[in-house]
Amino acid sequence: MEKQITEHVISKFDTALEQGWVEVYFQPVIRALTGRLCGMEALARWNDPQWGMLAPFRFIKPLEDNKLIYKLDAYVVREVCRILSERIANKLPVVPVSINFSRLDFVMCDMFESVENAIKDYDIPRDYIHIEITESVFVSDEGSLHDVIDKFRKAGYEIWMDDFGSGYSSLNLLKDYDFDMLKIDMNFLTSFTEKSKAILRSTVAMAKDIGIKTLAEGVETKEQFEFLRNIGCEQIQGYYFGKPRPIEDTLTLLGEKSVKIERREWRHFYEIAGIHVKDTDIPLEIIEDDGETFHTLFVNKAYLEQVFHDFEGETTPEEIDRKLYSPGTPLLGKYREFANTIEKSSNIETFYYTDNGYYLRFRAKCLASHNGHHIIKGSIINITLDQNTSERDRLDSKIRELNRLFEVVDLVNIETNIIAPLLGRFKYLDSATYVYSDMKKAINLFVESVIYAPERQDFLKFMDIETLRERVESSKKGYIEKIFRIKQPDGTFKRKNVIVMMVPGAGGNEFLICYKTVPDEISKILDGLTASARSLVDKYLADSGAITYSELWENMIWDSSIKFFWKDKNRRFLGASQSFLDFYGLRSVEEIVGKTDEDMQWHVDEDPYMNDEFDVLENGAKVIDVQGQCIVSGVVHEITCQKMPIYRNGEIVGLVGFFQDRDEELYRLEKIAIPSNVDSVTGLMNAKGIFISTTEYAVQHADKGKNYGLILLRNTKYQRILSTYGQDVSNKLLFEIGRKIVKVTGQTCAVARTKESYFAILTYVKTREALEYLAGEVKKNVEGINAVDGNNVTVMVNVGMALRSDEGVTDENIYIKALGECDGNL
Repeated sequence: MEKQITEHVISKFDTALEQGWVEVYFQPVIRALTGRLCGMEALARWNDPQWGMLAPFRFIKPLEDNKLIYKLDAYVVREVCRILSERIANKLPVVPVSINFSRLDFVMCDMFESVENAIKDYDIPRDYIHIEITESVFVSDEGSLHDVIDKFRKAGYEIWMDDFGSGYSSLNLLKDYDFDMLKIDMNFLTSFTEKSKAILRSTVAMAKDIGIKTLAEGVETKEQFEFLRNIGCEQIQGYYFGKPRPIEDTLTLLGEKSVKIERREWRHFYEIAGIHVKDTDIPLEIIEDDGETFHTLFVNKAYLEQVFHDFEGETTPEEIDRKLYSPGTPLLGKYREFANTIEKSSNIETFYYTDNGYYLRFRAKCLASHNGHHIIKGSIINITLDQNTSERDRLDSKIRELNRLFEVVDLVNIETNIIAPLLGRFKYLDSATYVYSDMKKAINLFVESVIYAPERQDFLKFMDIETLRERVESSKKGYIEKIFRIKQPDGTFKRKNVIVMMVPGAGGNEFLICYKTVPDEISKILDGLTASARSLVDKYLADSGAITYSELWENMIWDSSIKFFWKDKNRRFLGASQSFLDFYGLRSVEEIVGKTDEDMQWHVDEDPYMNDEFDVLENGAKVIDVQGQCIVSGVVHEITCQKMPIYRNGEIVGLVGFFQDRDEELYRLEKIAIPSNVDSVTGLMNAKGIFISTTEYAVQHADKGKNYGLILLRNTKYQRILSTYGQDVSNKLLFEIGRKIVKVTGQTCAVARTKESYFAILTYVKTREALEYLAGEVKKNVEGINAVDGNNVTVMVNVGMALRSDEGVTDENIYIKALGECDGNL
């Protein structure tokens, strides 16, 4: 019978595909943290009219032996895309589907092209298809498979290693290839012994360390599920949640079990949470905050032991929520205050508080935010849990004493480079900029933001980490102190006594930084001394001529908002102010030294600038309030420029100049919210800006015969991305598209977003071939975007273009011509 079935499978294979005897079944994949359906695996089933439902081994092996398996896999891809497309069209929920590929798929056909064709034919986002490859596929690879996998990943598909651990070279494959997911071999779960648990625990931890997600298949019991969830395995598949069935049957069964379906916009949000769940002895909690209530996604035993002093046995996340976060619990208000601070900051935040006579330190960070929801990772230490009553009372007394003496006390650790507020939130800095996880950066931010400018260098010397221990030990007092003026919330500067003392028993690594208000009478005396000293210094400087012209010049140009530059006799840049460098997005002056304006290619029309500078250098002319245009990151700026000669011993040796951006001045003087020709989303020009620029290009064409072209691009999937992820992610995508365009065009083209996902590129060009090449490079670069803020996107670009010298193209209709070609590509 086996032989008959095999012969039947081979002879009737094409018929089976045509007649629909081969069906695609779907097995659910559950996100461990939420219990929601986050994906499915597609599996082929053969329901034969003669032999009935054939077991997979009865047709898979014969198809592999006869090199026909690639046809089956290509069929499954198209069927999955068709089914997903129908559900999307009917506004039914869908989740990503993983599809198995065999070695022969990559030998017998171009599987990447097959998948891409199916994706485009059925208009499916690429992130809905995951590519599963078993370890055996790689055995005979000589490089070609590596290239194919790279193509899949660059296009935005996830690559999964199936049956990890079933072969002999799993670790080598992890070293040589990039995978997004490890599907752990179900054989580890069959015995579920302590040894197999240890292997699973280590595998999951290793995968997280190298940035790969994990999925365990073959899960059949609640015990297996709970174990995998607790060790941080992100996704679960197996009979515990459902067997492979037709998609409607699978979803119906899950609905009966009250399993909800994860929406695409939340996928990355919960993936971030899952990545941070680890099997650790450090107290760890992952919670979701929707702005009103907290929901525990994960908590380990170590955390529970710190929070619940009499904790014994097991508990559920729901029980944790009831004990800690339900309305009326004593600490709910404090947790809400903590959460609000954490969510405004991108840094680790530290809080100290008391509960039932215990002192606790809570450290947390916001990992992800979306649509008013936040993922918070927290750790807590009960710093008095193991102390006796007398020791706890002494600690309480010391902290109360510090609280009476100082308004703020910070604890710093030199060895770990961490700073955290021990008493009082640091009121002089916004929590979004106060970097607790980086002490050195925090000190620099503090100096720049609130220390009185003339005292900044003194403060940095006072807080010099390298010499701090030595200075404190040699002070003979056990601490050092100095008075500094610190900016208050109302904008005034008040004198504060800053005291640094060493924490005993910390090996010279920990210090307390204490801030204490200086009494008003002492401040008045110091103000009088300062005024007297300042008058003496001013008189000395005036008498001695200690301030030189070079010092005045250096300080003026460096801090000025005006864009200064200076050049040599040959019009080559010698230097520029920081404002000039910032305007053009230059990292250092070295990028322009020795170059001319023409080398930089940032003027729409170079001749006026060149002629003005020759006039300055050869005739000593002064250029006053000359108007012009320059291109910065695709945006045409209207500028007003001044230039004048530099003399040495009566001879002109160079020129100095400065310019102002007229839009910046308009913004400054009229206080309008956004310059009128700049797009607020991308920072490029808007429709008005590009049309004004087109006029200048038209003038250059009429006066000098300079040919120009216009390219229009449109992301045809913009509305789908907008409806899936919302305006915030869509705007970030638009910004990224603009950035990708400018990366190709550089400073030589004017770039704008005219509306929605339409982008325009205006450039001088001689031939249509050159214009088409530029459009192709931009299209390729933009379509290479496959994620925004971790959210998967599929970008498909239509392109239209028009060359001014083409027949029938005029300055007036060039945009319409390009638009018609762009929209005609639908």
